[in-house]
Amino acid sequence: NPEITEKVLTNILLEVKSDEFMVKLNAKGLREIPQEVFEIQTVKYLHLNNNEIKTLHKNLGNLTSLEILSIEGNGLIALPPEISLLQKLRVLNISHNQLACLPKELSNLENIKQLFVSHNKIDELPADLEGLETLEILDLAANNLKTLPETMVCMKKLNVLNLDFNHLLIFPKVLCYLPNLIKLSISRNLIQSLPKDIKKLRRLQALSMNHNKIIFLPVQLFQLGKLQKLRLDDNKLEVLSDKVENLQELRVLSLANNLFRNITENLCNCTMLECLVLHGNQITQLPSRMHRLKHLRELCISRNQMDNLNEQISHIQDLSIIEASGNALTCIPVEIKNCMQITKVDLSNNKLSQFPVGLCALVALKILNLSGNYISEIVPDISFIENLEHLELSRNKLSSFSEHLCRLTKLIYLDLSENEIISVPPKVSNMKFLQVLLLYHNKFVSFPRELCALRCLQTLDLSDNQMQSIPSDICNLQVIKDLNLSNNQLLSFPSEICHLSSLEKLKLCQINGLKLTKLPEDLPKLTCLRELDISHNALKEIPEGIGELKHLVILTANNNYISKLPKSVSSLSDLQQLNLSGNQLICLPSGLHHLQSLKDINFDENPLIRPPQEVCKGKQLYTIVRYLESADERDGKILQKILKIIAGNVSFENFEFFCQKLQCNNAEIKLLENNRSLVLEEKILQALESWKRENQALTPAGMIEQLIRILTMTGMHYLTNKVKALKIYAQSVKF
Repeated sequence: NPEITEKVLTNILLEVKSDEFMVKLNAKGLREIPQEVFEIQTVKYLHLNNNEIKTLHKNLGNLTSLEILSIEGNGLIALPPEISLLQKLRVLNISHNQLACLPKELSNLENIKQLFVSHNKIDELPADLEGLETLEILDLAANNLKTLPETMVCMKKLNVLNLDFNHLLIFPKVLCYLPNLIKLSISRNLIQSLPKDIKKLRRLQALSMNHNKIIFLPVQLFQLGKLQKLRLDDNKLEVLSDKVENLQELRVLSLANNLFRNITENLCNCTMLECLVLHGNQITQLPSRMHRLKHLRELCISRNQMDNLNEQISHIQDLSIIEASGNALTCIPVEIKNCMQITKVDLSNNKLSQFPVGLCALVALKILNLSGNYISEIVPDISFIENLEHLELSRNKLSSFSEHLCRLTKLIYLDLSENEIISVPPKVSNMKFLQVLLLYHNKFVSFPRELCALRCLQTLDLSDNQMQSIPSDICNLQVIKDLNLSNNQLLSFPSEICHLSSLEKLKLCQINGLKLTKLPEDLPKLTCLRELDISHNALKEIPEGIGELKHLVILTANNNYISKLPKSVSSLSDLQQLNLSGNQLICLPSGLHHLQSLKDINFDENPLIRPPQEVCKGKQLYTIVRYLESADERDGKILQKILKIIAGNVSFENFEFFCQKLQCNNAEIKLLENNRSLVLEEKILQALESWKRENQALTPAGMIEQLIRILTMTGMHYLTNKVKALKIYAQSVKF
């Protein structure tokens, strides 16, 4: 490969020769296999993943000892016929390539056991597959297959077959005659029904047919006595046959997002069931004999139409996870306290008006979600859930931050957002391990000083409240990383925040809050800051110190009144996203080309002249930078022309006054005056060149503006108008 340097090539050759049995050349930028590889007759394992190889040399056939060949993630468009010479090959991985077909010679690989061909462009398998009798694993996911050849019936030893993400309209009947098939995944296709012959898959243990268009299940499916996992999510099923009770080995049944209104009682005879997923149906109640599912660990019934939870579940001693969000539950049976193994409960978006007291006895409970209910009070017994780590109570009717919550000393995550809380109890300091606290959209009129005692707090969201100031005690939050104070009534930017040296993400977006007019000079002290959102304020400028935030990745400052970007913005080398839309920017700084990491850029709705808005619309940094470079080059030429015009038009009487306005020192002025070898024009030009060197921090355009101001101060109006006219003419030229 001519693009690989000699040093890199030397290292590759050393790797090739380092092991006569294994060659690993992953991610080397190769466009072809080095010839030296074909000389190692003893190599057994060849890995060429994630390169740029599009074709394989016929010399591949020389590697007759090869047992494993992996060329995943290249640009392969075809396999050579010589692949049939690799008679010892056991594993072939050609996934994530550009293959449109497989060669018939593949059938000659008499010892192949595993073939991975996923994520290609294959629309048809060769009919000559009789030779693949030893194949055990076949992955054909993410291709364009519409049918399968009948010759697949020869794959008598096939155990695992993946046909996900293809275009199969009909369940291929040939699959029913693969006697050793254990795992079949045929999700994300267009299949509407299953054939009766599916009953012949006597050894099938796992069947996944998610995201198809299946309307009903044939009774023959329930003759698969070895079936342990059955996944049929996102289909159009309405009825589960009573014959489901024949699946005595069933461990996992997933029927999410179908059209079930009820579930047959006979399912409760599948006593080995461990996971039952019924999300997104129209079920109004669970089978009455749920208590027979003694081994059930996960019950997932979210987004149904249930108004009560069968107390029979209290007899399921192994139950660990209950997900029942998005129903119409008004209460939870107190008997749930008997399920002592439960670790996660999700009852969000129901109609609970009281905290379910039965949950308070679940000492193993770690995750509890009660968001989106009508709970107005926290019961004292909540403290008995001593191992609780994650609690969500957002969108309820809580009027206070209950002291009972403060007894949950192991809590790490607490969400009390969108309630009616006005204060925080002092005992919140007992929550020593709390890392995430969400209190947005409550009724705080001042920052709760009590929170400053939470020394482990990393994320704090107090947005959408009515706070006017921030206490100096906030500096005690020494490990905080994410702080959101948006949409409050802060009278000014809280400079106290600048002492939070650990802060990585700061949000002060004021869409609905009191607009901030100025950023503090101490902002650069936030040396770890990665994300800064100061959008929807009334800021007129960004301080020059912004350039010291070396780790800043995202800067969002849209919808302000910013008219100029500081030059230091070009120092933000890690910046990836920059949004300055809806401001008053007229020109962009030339140093934007230093922002090598910038990917997402937005300067819409600004009165831009340099560059004009049409250049920025494409949001491409390269285009903007090229324009600015051309503009600087043009302005540089105009500047030189202006310097000559000025030098030729300043009179001897105005010389000393003009030099003083250029801020030349008296000694320099006298030296120029006494230099008889120079004519007046040359003396003035030298003074201008000296001034130019002193102001090299300015862009050429900035220097021109400065010169116009100096000429105005000296009263040379004719010369001032001449320079202005030249500047306006130059700006009117499109390029």
